[in-house]
Amino acid sequence: MLVYTMLSMICMLIISVIATNVSANCAYETRRNIFHILMNLPSEEVGKFKITGLMSRTARGVYTEQGFIEILLKNVLLIPFVVAGIAILILFIHIHFALIFVAANVLIFIILFFKMKKVVELYFKAKKTYGRINSLFLERINEVKNNIGHSNKEDFEDACDDSYDKNIKYQLNQYYIAPILFLILDGIIVILLAMMSLGYSICIDTVNIVDSVVIIHYLLYFITTLAFVPKLIYKFPKAYATSVRIEEVLVLEDKIDTKIKNKKINFKKFEFNNKKSKISKKISNIDRRKTRKKFGLLLSNYRFKFIFSFILLTISTLCIVYAPKVAGNIVNLFAGGNTVVEPGVIFTNILLLAILYIAGYLLQAYSNRIMIFIAEKITYNLRIQMYDKVKNSKILNEKSEGNILSRINNDLVNVRDFITVHATEIFAQLLSIALVIVLIWTTDWRLSIIYFIAVPIYAICFYYFDANSKKSYEVHQDLLGNLMGFIRDSLENHDLIRSENQQENVESDFKTINFEIKNKYTSSRYHSGLMSPLATFLTNLRNIILYICGIYLLMNGEIQLGTLLTLIIYGKLLSTPIKKLSASLTSVQTSYSSIKRVFEVIENYDE
Repeated sequence: MLVYTMLSMICMLIISVIATNVSANCAYETRRNIFHILMNLPSEEVGKFKITGLMSRTARGVYTEQGFIEILLKNVLLIPFVVAGIAILILFIHIHFALIFVAANVLIFIILFFKMKKVVELYFKAKKTYGRINSLFLERINEVKNNIGHSNKEDFEDACDDSYDKNIKYQLNQYYIAPILFLILDGIIVILLAMMSLGYSICIDTVNIVDSVVIIHYLLYFITTLAFVPKLIYKFPKAYATSVRIEEVLVLEDKIDTKIKNKKINFKKFEFNNKKSKISKKISNIDRRKTRKKFGLLLSNYRFKFIFSFILLTISTLCIVYAPKVAGNIVNLFAGGNTVVEPGVIFTNILLLAILYIAGYLLQAYSNRIMIFIAEKITYNLRIQMYDKVKNSKILNEKSEGNILSRINNDLVNVRDFITVHATEIFAQLLSIALVIVLIWTTDWRLSIIYFIAVPIYAICFYYFDANSKKSYEVHQDLLGNLMGFIRDSLENHDLIRSENQQENVESDFKTINFEIKNKYTSSRYHSGLMSPLATFLTNLRNIILYICGIYLLMNGEIQLGTLLTLIIYGKLLSTPIKKLSASLTSVQTSYSSIKRVFEVIENYDE
């Protein structure tokens, strides 16, 4: 088992490195291709697009695709092999259980296929509203910088209202998909326990108790493998819509004017503002205490809804975490040897188990619903504040228009995503870890020592990798802002660049920024990516020790089989939030960096 654990860790490390490099290189090449096409297209073709839309496609759009490619390579491609492998292994034990597992996966696929199709359509409608907001915000920046008057704030508010309505509709159609899928998966365990208890209670030889525990262990592994599904559901509509928008530019390659040759001559009429397009080499120092305070201010107006949402999430987590204890009791009931147990007692416990799972996932879904409204309202308010404050902000003299626009185009979206998804996820993960540790202690204090030793080791590793990863990621976010500023300057002067035959020079400058973005992204991902295989190694090592000690106590009659099964399930429940936490490192870094950049516009103003 230890050899397999080491091999698993090595494979995960290799996959992580390959996925990071492939996604980073794909993003690098896509940005390069888009910019090359834009710089060499006839001006009338470029004029068919809004500048803000082209900036969004090249910067945030490619970044979205990059994250989706990484999830695809690290997780999604593994699922068919896991499903096939588990189905075959269960088939060798009992055909009925294998059929239930396959049927559940078919049901999951059908739900995802039809529901995600509708969600994608709604996201396209929501995405269109961003273009109008970006255009009006950019007009506001230009008017203030050039002192040519004030734009109509009512138009901007109307655009924000439209975006709010369409985003709410989109979010409400996708927030409950993940809880339902996990409810189906946990429902398989309930059905399995019901079949097992039915067989044992009426003396039908279905499958022996050890094989039943093995089947449950396979199912738990499968549920753990699908821990990334909520993130996939959230990213897929954005990735699909973005790929369509990027394709609209890439297909124009055939329209490039080949008569104009790029010649290296010096600019006479147009030069990039070095202060605007200069690559930031310094690491942004983010005071996390102040950033957390600002984040708290954002939520202060919605504190009652926020608290209520987290209360529901706490109850939900408690239900889901307590369910394995009931499952262990059920196994103990029908594995009691000579003791005869009435079927009603077992089925009462199975009913309780089903209620816990249903209540847990429904409360989780409603908690997510509340956070959707809070996040969209905060986003709406921040857009209005940024629009008002940009009129006298000192940042107008320090940053390019594109860099400032990236605050509402990229950073504000990151803040919204963090409130909608990641804040509740991190709270649920930490709470789940705490509850699991308490319930493990009450189940068997001797075996719980193994977990108490493992958790501090996880925490130390988290701190180390988080500290090393955030340094590169903060610079990466600044570079994305600089990239948008550079693209904006290039597109604004598209005619002049073509008339001077300077496409090659401009693309060379773009390449420098693009290359730095790729390097900082891979650097941050290498550190955070090491956490997942290390967590897997520590988890498997912990399980090996648990199996050895647990089987020893079981053979000496000091614990029951159901107790050992409960501890194994809790081990899976403990590893799932720990792995999710490792994946949440990037979201925390993104939110901290983005909140800082948003408040630079709101707070950094002239007296």
